[in-house]
Amino acid sequence: MKKILYLLVCISFTSCSQSISEIGKSTVVAKKLLIQDNVERVIYDFTQADEMGLIKMHAPFGWTEPIIKAQFEIRGIVLKGMLGLQYDNSEQKIISGDGFVIPKNTRVRIFNAGQEELILIEVLRPAYKKELVQEFKNFN
Repeated sequence: MKKILYLLVCISFTSCSQSISEIGKSTVVAKKLLIQDNVERVIYDFTQADEMGLIKMHAPFGWTEPIIKAQFEIRGIVLKGMLGLQYDNSEQKIISGDGFVIPKNTRVRIFNAGQEELILIEVLRPAYKKELVQEFKNFN
């Protein structure tokens, strides 16, 4: 699983670099976004097209998102810390070096499950748009 996710991220960077270099520029500069959930987190958005989003996220100890349902698939790799994924009847913890997949249209609460800063890379297909995400108070 780790190798597959690593390959997906590499392919994503490669295909993004190739398409950009065709128009004369190969460097992608991330947009830095400060997001306020229960605490502030930082997202570096490398997205170049609507078909796929690519972000790097830094979330402090204690961070959590509300319960969401995204109309896009989320795949990623935890670079540092421990990611928590809470579903209706289960909870998973993904440690540094491991990958994860959140299928499209799945209710999930994403949070920092560790005692240190959480850093991860996410590939979103299609790319993030606010209107593609619903927030919920509970899993029902």
